Amino acid sequence: MIVLPRLLDDLLGQVDGKRAAHLALDFTRHALDVREAEIEPSVMAACKECLAAAHEAIDLDEASPRLLRAHERLYEAAERWEGNRNRLALGAGLTVQAVRVGCQRMMEKAREHVMSSSLITVRDVAHEIQADVGHGPASRFPDRGDDSRQAGRLARWEEARWQVQHVIATEPAPGGKAPRPPS
Repeated sequence: MIVLPRLLDDLLGQVDGKRAAHLALDFTRHALDVREAEIEPSVMAACKECLAAAHEAIDLDEASPRLLRAHERLYEAAERWEGNRNRLALGAGLTVQAVRVGCQRMMEKAREHVMSSSLITVRDVAHEIQADVGHGPASRFPDRGDDSRQAGRLARWEEARWQVQHVIATEPAPGGKAPRPPS
């Protein structure tokens, strides 16, 4: 049997920093899409904008004003839903962690203060997303018995499978560049 989380760890251990940062954002966007019905629309919109701004900042290699504004708006949207932690954690928490993978140091530099001494990795994000996605189906069973565990296990496995497929599907050609079509 293929153990997808182990395969994913191996694949993620071979990607460079920028690619890892983009993958963390992609994984988070997928998790948001999977659980969209459970996420408050204003938080979802703020998450999507923050993810898009983070992709742009990683490519620019600097914390753009767009990223800093989007990050602030994400916290503002999340604060409005402070009382409903489950819906908040589904979107904002995952997004904040994913953005930290590639943008934490550049945002610290732009704001001239340290956000956190620990760095989050794409592996951390992938595992957190698998757990989060698995929690949704598992929580639908009131008795939390075998059916609940099986539903959670299946959802985690499917998420790990999607993540592995995404890493492979987006892997650049040898030499780091996709071939150009003939002119």
